Amino acid sequence: MKIARFLIPIIASLVLSSSLLSSPALADGKGGFSLGSTRVIYNGEQKDATITVINSAKNAPFLAQTWIDNYEENKNSKPPFVVTPPLYRQDQGKNTLRIIRNGGDLPLDRESVFWLNVKAIPAQSKENQNKNTLSFAYVLKVKLFYRPESLTSSSNNAYKELSFSQVGNKLIATNSTPYYITINKLSLGQSEVKNVTDMVPPFGKQSYALPEKASGKTVSFRVLNDMGGIMPEERKSLVN
Repeated sequence: MKIARFLIPIIASLVLSSSLLSSPALADGKGGFSLGSTRVIYNGEQKDATITVINSAKNAPFLAQTWIDNYEENKNSKPPFVVTPPLYRQDQGKNTLRIIRNGGDLPLDRESVFWLNVKAIPAQSKENQNKNTLSFAYVLKVKLFYRPESLTSSSNNAYKELSFSQVGNKLIATNSTPYYITINKLSLGQSEVKNVTDMVPPFGKQSYALPEKASGKTVSFRVLNDMGGIMPEERKSLVN
């Protein structure tokens, strides 16, 4: 089957984001399309970073398209990375993508973050070529963290450096480290904070809306590590 046979009209598109999931098994689209991890760490001293694309479905190949986007939607500069292969046929089994830095002026004192996108366009079977069928293109997105070689401190314990303060109905997380910190669960006293999807940026702050009547002086939280796993709960007293 030639790649040209994959270029069928896409009637509908479904975007599935795996960036908020903590298990690679959940970074899964329809038809057995999945990625081997929920995030990619690109260490600056290495020539590239890799991630595995998986097709576990029998007799259901797809055309895979790969690219990098800026993490911030309003940023217009071109991401300084390329993905190889950018377009290829994925049969049942696994394939490794290589992410290569291609120039760019990235900060040397902190991490940078981007989106890795992998779109799967399913093949059209011979039986359905002359029929009106509904086809879906699935896109999985995972975070790509570029970690400069100059960062010598460990990222594993960065979350322990977080501090928290309360301003009105907002809980403010302050990050004094050069690493992005992804909070998985957050509570003030007995009140769980919802919608903690925004990361705490390096040397920066992130605010989270508190539930009504939330009170207490102790913050409990869990974060995701480099592998996307959930770290043990940490507790911090509010800073005035």
